[in-house]
Amino acid sequence: MRFIPAFRTLSAACALGILAVPALAQTPDSIPGQTPAHPQYIADEVAAIVGRSHILLSDIERTTVDLLKLRQQQGTLSNRPARDEAFETLLLRKLLAEQARADSLDKDLGGGLDDQVEHQLQEMIREAGSVKALEKKHRKEIYAIRDDLKREAEDLQLASIMQSDVMQKVSITYKDVAAFFESLPTDSLEMVPEQYVYAQIVRFPPETEERKFEVRQKLLEYRQRILDGENIQALARLYSMDPVTSRNGGEWGPGDINQLVYPIVEALEGLKPGKVSEIIETEYGYHIVELISLKGNLVHFRQILLKPTFTVEETEKEMKLLDSLARKIGTDKQAFEDAVAVYSMDKETNRNGGIVFNSRAAKHYYDTKYASSRFMKDALDPQDYIPLSGLKEGEVSAPYQAMDLGTGSTVYKIVRLDKIIPTHHASLQEDYEIIADFALQDKQNRELEKWIKQTIGKMYVWISPTYRDYEFEHNWLKK
Repeated sequence: MRFIPAFRTLSAACALGILAVPALAQTPDSIPGQTPAHPQYIADEVAAIVGRSHILLSDIERTTVDLLKLRQQQGTLSNRPARDEAFETLLLRKLLAEQARADSLDKDLGGGLDDQVEHQLQEMIREAGSVKALEKKHRKEIYAIRDDLKREAEDLQLASIMQSDVMQKVSITYKDVAAFFESLPTDSLEMVPEQYVYAQIVRFPPETEERKFEVRQKLLEYRQRILDGENIQALARLYSMDPVTSRNGGEWGPGDINQLVYPIVEALEGLKPGKVSEIIETEYGYHIVELISLKGNLVHFRQILLKPTFTVEETEKEMKLLDSLARKIGTDKQAFEDAVAVYSMDKETNRNGGIVFNSRAAKHYYDTKYASSRFMKDALDPQDYIPLSGLKEGEVSAPYQAMDLGTGSTVYKIVRLDKIIPTHHASLQEDYEIIADFALQDKQNRELEKWIKQTIGKMYVWISPTYRDYEFEHNWLKK
């Protein structure tokens, strides 16, 4: 669903997406669209200074190439010259990063960033074939390439932190949402796609004391190895069962500590940087954590997560139970709700008849009003949509194995399709949560635009006369 004409969207140079445009490509000999007869080797020069940070000609060239590649990949067209947009992308990134440093938000950039840079550098060496080949490709020595990578990685991370800091302070009321909806031209309201309302009965594999003991013993072993000098990042990559953090050496954040479950928060608040916790039990499994930094609500840490594993026999037992329930329930709604109360182990749904709510949206915005029971068809996880798509209203699915999206644990389910809401024109009464999401994005975008304008006015910005005829969307020249 989109409200195209009414949205006051940020330009590509303002959106967070541009902050993630990689600037790690080699310095090109020419910009796509220009075809000189011979390669042009241009001496680097300073194009702009923002705060205490500078932007080089080579930075503009690299970012232009990356932006053109991104446009091609996404199939997007723009009347704005890529080089102009790339330059403003860099100006905005520097502005955000420099203000983050001024606000002391850079205290959480540590070893994790160094590891990321080193990994990127090794990948570049591998692709080039050797260190010498990479140096020739970039016309720089290896230490200078490493410094560039670190500077760019720091700027990207700080810009993201700064933008999040600005946007997270924005909130909306029902009045704001209603005003936003009323401001939309009638012809800008596109159709809301088909939506599903469904209920579930969820079973977890039995966690016997023996299995819990096995997991705790493994974690105690890993903890001792870390205390003896082994790297927690290497152990996390090898053994952690958290699919999000394990790939990054167990690293989480920097991020808002309020996003974490209380046992993890309590453990982190009791640690000093570099220290490793005792074993922590949560709904996700069993953890050990190493604190990197904690300042206010901004936390940065690493973890190893383990969960008990289960036998085929234990899995079959749960599936047989659910199959028996599905057969007994049939299309009897009351029988389904009664079975939920007795058999379902999911704490979020076993007290409301099994109705599934989009709790991820509520947790993201820290507001229960976003917890809608309506799921757009395209937003449903495939593991749930596939069984639901074969049902008529009131029918119950066969049992199936799934992954709990909140904890990442294996679960077993049956689902009941309660209602299919056909495609329809948006209304405030029927689609409040959807409209509220767009209203919040719109307000956040406007607040970010306001913040950018104010910060440009306060911060030192100098652009070389050679680059002042670029097409800017913001008043960088402060005319």
